[in-house]
Amino acid sequence: MSEMMTGALIRSLRRASGYVRLYGADHPLCAEAVAEASRSATDLIGARAGLLIGVADDTLFVDGEAAGLISLQFNSFLREVVAAGIETVILTPPVDPDEIGLLCRLIAGDTESPPEGPSVVVNQAVLARESGESSPAARLRRTYTRSLDALRSFSTSMQDGTAASLDDTASVVKELLERSLANPAAALLLTTVKSHHEYTFYHSVNTSILSLGLARLAGLPEREQVVLGIGSMLHDIGKVGVSRAVLQHPGRLDPDQWSEVRRHPQMGAEAILAAAAPGEELAAVVAFEHHARFDGSGYPRLVYHDGAHDHGHGHRHPLHFFSRLVAVADTYDAITTRRSYRRAEPPSRALQVLVAEAGTAYDPDFVMAFASMMGVYPPGSFLRLDSGLIVMVTAPSEDPTALPEAVAVRDADGNPISAPEPVPYESGDIVEQVAASALDIQPAQILEQLPAR
Repeated sequence: MSEMMTGALIRSLRRASGYVRLYGADHPLCAEAVAEASRSATDLIGARAGLLIGVADDTLFVDGEAAGLISLQFNSFLREVVAAGIETVILTPPVDPDEIGLLCRLIAGDTESPPEGPSVVVNQAVLARESGESSPAARLRRTYTRSLDALRSFSTSMQDGTAASLDDTASVVKELLERSLANPAAALLLTTVKSHHEYTFYHSVNTSILSLGLARLAGLPEREQVVLGIGSMLHDIGKVGVSRAVLQHPGRLDPDQWSEVRRHPQMGAEAILAAAAPGEELAAVVAFEHHARFDGSGYPRLVYHDGAHDHGHGHRHPLHFFSRLVAVADTYDAITTRRSYRRAEPPSRALQVLVAEAGTAYDPDFVMAFASMMGVYPPGSFLRLDSGLIVMVTAPSEDPTALPEAVAVRDADGNPISAPEPVPYESGDIVEQVAASALDIQPAQILEQLPAR
């Protein structure tokens, strides 16, 4: 199975069904997206006689093989597919655009009539699933999915004005704690999962995983880790109240747009406080302070009236321990994620930014601890060796003087390696770091191919 081709098919189906909802099935944009989906399906089938795809337990299966990363990246869309009553689809080449168009209309709720072939057949086969979904990596992925659900539920409550609870968020934070403690390297690697479609939610889960790792390193008791985890999970929830047009604006924000963005810490904190049970209130502090900056120069501007904390920008309130910790994790994930107004930076660049602004924007102690946790080459970094091999860093070394663990993902000729293998290497072997985008590899897609630790 090709992850890239599978992703292209699911992406084009999502686009086409979205256009059906927005413009109707006869719109030219819809026809163009349907034609692309038809081509993607035919390409994915390749030389095979046909292909069975299906969804079960939030996981996409292609001829029985779990597409873990695709399942996570397109989680929301796969939910739409299941909600439309679609469990399996048999694709037979050449895939007819009209039949794909009918499938997209079914997903969009524009028709109740499924395609019946000959190239697209719905729900006429039993989903075959290979073993492996009980692996630690798969369990961690499902916990990530449940975290997304908790965020969606909380944001819906905010938008509807209905009473919310932090119970679901606390539950998934405890689960993340358990899963990441059992396999910390896999947890760090999973934070390389990104979604342009639901940036805020995926960014929030990644920030929570990174914050929990840093909290463990700092020695916080588990009870405090849970509250910090809730705060980091919901630190950006106030963006639910910011218009999509502003959040996805490709250029510099005008004063009114910037004013709208700057309100999200307060809106998030208010929502968390309204939902918090006794002992959970500190989660709201994290949301309120995560952009305030260590030196008090960020937003909102926090005035400490007795003047006991002055960083040269007037008298500011000292940020809470949790807020200073989460700000480091928040910035790291934001810098390594592509946005509408800038490209994603490599992990090493994100660490450089944190180090450069330690003592001003960020607490220098937490920056140092975070750099120690991630290593010189953080998990998900790609390195080209003098042998020509491309390797991906999978885990920081337990010995700070040693290089991190890595697996080979491309051979000397640039061909993908189907089963990534551990590679011994020395510092002098490294020629350069390579951007994931240049390789068309997403680090998290390697995660479930790695042997259990």
